[in-house]
Amino acid sequence: MYRSFLGLLGFCLMAICSAQAEPVVKVINFTADWCPNCQILNPRLDEAIAAFEEGSIERVDLDVTAIRRDTSLIERGQIETDLLRLAEQHHVAHLWNEYGGVTGIAVAVAADNGESLYCFMRPMTSEDIRKRLYLAKILAEKAQPDTRKMNGTNCPVLK
Repeated sequence: MYRSFLGLLGFCLMAICSAQAEPVVKVINFTADWCPNCQILNPRLDEAIAAFEEGSIERVDLDVTAIRRDTSLIERGQIETDLLRLAEQHHVAHLWNEYGGVTGIAVAVAADNGESLYCFMRPMTSEDIRKRLYLAKILAEKAQPDTRKMNGTNCPVLK
């Protein structure tokens, strides 16, 4: 019986230790490998996200690299459909509707409902991004859903 208890205790401890934290904030990154602004922004996002507890902030790339000038309308439609599905999985279809096809912008959202918190673009340093992610994490953890805006999100309006 003692051995069974120890085995069960060991299993439970391993499950607790190996469980990864659920993200509180997701950074929805509109990117492509041909985007010069992305080549500057992406490493800054990575550096800023690395400053947080592993798993608490997740980067989700909505990558339009495969869409080029010579991409057929059928291929483009399929790629965009796949990216919209990915956005829906992360509760951010509204962002795809706003920024789909645009690159060089990332939006921090509350992981639970996709509520926009802050936007990040090329002029921001990794330290600027880290500070805003810290505030976004506090908003996502402490504020009630649909009230998590701090002086607006600073996201550009494109449409």
